[in-house]
Amino acid sequence: MALDVRTVRGWAESLLRGLEAPQGAVLQDGTEGTAPGTGAGVHVTLAYPDGTSVTVDLDDALPEPEALVLLAEQLQDSVIESTGGHPVPRCPTPATPTPRRLMSPTGPLTGTAR
Repeated sequence: MALDVRTVRGWAESLLRGLEAPQGAVLQDGTEGTAPGTGAGVHVTLAYPDGTSVTVDLDDALPEPEALVLLAEQLQDSVIESTGGHPVPRCPTPATPTPRRLMSPTGPLTGTAR
């Protein structure tokens, strides 16, 4: 079954929510057909505010599971590169250690995560 824009865009939107793409990054409408230097299929572009972008070309010959993996890999690589490898938003650093409950043979112990 040939890939379609609606399905691939849905995958891309879901992936980008999970990846927490940088603010201002825009998923441009996918296109079906042949892009220069590619085969027939679906082409999705993620554009960043600094003017850079990444286009993922998914050939019609790819089975859906392989197309999804390729899309996820390329979008993830692009988001990681655009953020310098930092999670967005950055993980908060707790002001105090996280309390922890430990169990011993005689009952619960309390302590602090280190």
